Amino acid sequence: MTRRSLFAAAALALAAAAPQAQAALVIDYANFTGACASSLTCVGSTAVNGGDLRLTPSTFNAAGAGFSTTAISLGAGATFSTGFQFRMDQAGGIDPADGFTFVLSKASSGLGGVGGGLGYQGVANSVAIEFDTYDNGETGGSNHVAVDVNGSLNSLATASPYGVNNCHLGNHLAAGCMSNGKIWSAFVNYDGNTKLLNVSVQESGSALIQLITDFSIDIAAALGTNDAFVGFTAATGSGIENHDILNWQLANDTSITGPGNRLPEPTSLALMSFAGLAALAAGRRRRAA
Repeated sequence: MTRRSLFAAAALALAAAAPQAQAALVIDYANFTGACASSLTCVGSTAVNGGDLRLTPSTFNAAGAGFSTTAISLGAGATFSTGFQFRMDQAGGIDPADGFTFVLSKASSGLGGVGGGLGYQGVANSVAIEFDTYDNGETGGSNHVAVDVNGSLNSLATASPYGVNNCHLGNHLAAGCMSNGKIWSAFVNYDGNTKLLNVSVQESGSALIQLITDFSIDIAAALGTNDAFVGFTAATGSGIENHDILNWQLANDTSITGPGNRLPEPTSLALMSFAGLAALAAGRRRRAA
């Protein structure tokens, strides 16, 4: 499986060949080139690195965040779905650490704490899905995905990918460890009518698995709004790793549940990277030639 194969190549090719109406897709980045200078607010250590959104480099005691410059209108009851690919590599220090979050927040200001704060701790009126690679005493050990609310890391629901609970230096490159440097895909789906949240992940070369199923949570009540700033946070402490987001899609409906079921149409997107548009144009020129 090649880089960005779940999103960019198939999405751009199919969109060019057979455009579809996709008004619900409000964010689409095939990559993040130019994003921090335009459509994303990047704070702390976060910057674009080779087209990836590098939330933190593999350095000690860093924290960063990248989130939408404007609030995104979610569906009824804060309905949304999102898919993105990520990679965490170059672990060092005391252990691979600390992880990152996908976050929805009422306000655009603020960056949470370093280390176990994941760059999210203390962010009020927010909901986050954490992808945690260090054991700070949470259920799920040093390799878990969890649901957090209002800047607290006392997770409401926790699960470990492929049943792998502990990934430390020395075994962190094993299958199932999110810090193993492979490309991972994540899908978060929330229905504001039923107030049920689902989270799935897929390690490159492995099957898609659902980690959190029909978890009951009132996201609209937590946010206090249906218009949210959305994005990512991450942090390192005495343990380090790169935290990279490779691509990202978000819709204000529940259509994104796994790879291949959401395809961008450039004319209907609120956000799209300049690199993605350039790639689409180049493909059309090659076919015309």
